[in-house]
Amino acid sequence: MRTGIIVLLLCSLLGCGGMKDWIHPDVDKAFTGQTFTAQQLQQDLDYLVATMSRRHPAFEQYVDSVGLSAQVERLSAQLKDGMTRKQAFAVFGQLTPYFNDGHSILFPLLAEFTYAEEAGVQTFPFGVTVRDGKIRLARSYQRSDKQKTLAAGSEIIAINGHATSEIIARLTPLSHGESPALRESMLSLLFHYWLFAVFDVKGDIQLAVKDNGQTTTLTLRNDQQWERAGAGQDDNELTFISPQVAYLRIESFDVDTEQAAYDAFIDASFKQIRQQDAQTLIIDIRGNTGGQSDAGAKIIQYLTDKPVPQGSVAIEKLNSDTNGWFGYRGEPGEVIELSVESDGMIEPVEPSLQFKGDVWVVIDRMSYSAAILFATTIQDNQLGKTMGEPTGGYANQTGNLTPFYLPNTRLLMLAPGRYIVRPSGDRAKQPVMPDVKLTDEALANPLTWFKAHPLPST
Repeated sequence: MRTGIIVLLLCSLLGCGGMKDWIHPDVDKAFTGQTFTAQQLQQDLDYLVATMSRRHPAFEQYVDSVGLSAQVERLSAQLKDGMTRKQAFAVFGQLTPYFNDGHSILFPLLAEFTYAEEAGVQTFPFGVTVRDGKIRLARSYQRSDKQKTLAAGSEIIAINGHATSEIIARLTPLSHGESPALRESMLSLLFHYWLFAVFDVKGDIQLAVKDNGQTTTLTLRNDQQWERAGAGQDDNELTFISPQVAYLRIESFDVDTEQAAYDAFIDASFKQIRQQDAQTLIIDIRGNTGGQSDAGAKIIQYLTDKPVPQGSVAIEKLNSDTNGWFGYRGEPGEVIELSVESDGMIEPVEPSLQFKGDVWVVIDRMSYSAAILFATTIQDNQLGKTMGEPTGGYANQTGNLTPFYLPNTRLLMLAPGRYIVRPSGDRAKQPVMPDVKLTDEALANPLTWFKAHPLPST
């Protein structure tokens, strides 16, 4: 069982009714075995570029048109008669980094992956974190017979004989994100899809993993099940570094299917913080790749004594999926600006419930999408300070994703339709910069670090 955040990103992007819903109706099992002519593939490649330029609300700001055109020319030379969808994806996917946006991605063979799992074929069963050339287990996992456990943080050395360095080197040029570091780390989210699409990792899987300096090689057999050790434990957690310092870990803002439980957790956390009379609150959103902005707003309402915005302006490029019934919102391709400063303000809770102490938000390169909105809302409304490392994504974020399909191969592409400017109105193309930079050691585990080291001064 992989960590839930793998699917959560796509649910937040697509408003999931189930991943299978995003397979094109034409793509049954038989279709996945078809081959295509070079002419059909060139049509798909041209369509991909043209449709992205029509749909992306900040295409000119995000994309180096010269670099993109040169890459299209290089990829066109690789197209040949008789290529499969898998081979086409390996070529077309190399365009994804050139869109320079974590919300723009050619999805890695969703149909083929889904049909394999439905047939009882095992795909890579673990959630991972990818960072700085290393792949580590994101959680502890236990085999269903209870005879083998793999510890969280264990380093993966090789999968089916492919070294970690090879895996990262081949997958990163297909990945999504605004920066090279983010594209590497974004591999974490869809890692099992990437392994399936590029390395054909399925069925019995050979794994080499290192823990406490010792390397173990094992076979993840197709007929065995692996489950997250301690399954059911909460990903969000409130603890206290000291009686005066509360530590709130928020792993994801994608809570759409568990909204009531999430709201209850936040309400109970701030009640406990009041009862403890804590004077400092650390909110840890490292690795939080987003979800619903309302989830961040639920926390912010406890941190402010006046209504605050989560953005200043939303720029939307209309397309046939978003221009409304009979085009009442405008024509496809039309760019509209929506004020979000006056609409959707976050209203504070009643004064007796508000947290009045110092607030710190911990960010890293993988704090993304709604997590970036949360961080900029804290910064720009002077509700607290940030610490950690710069985000891998820009402070002004795209969103409102819609899918489209390449006309011949029917491969799935995700594209944003909205561009949200941070509350300050600063439109600079730059990451969220922390007020205080943390060392790699501190950023790896802030909870442990701040139990032994003083907090930065405010």
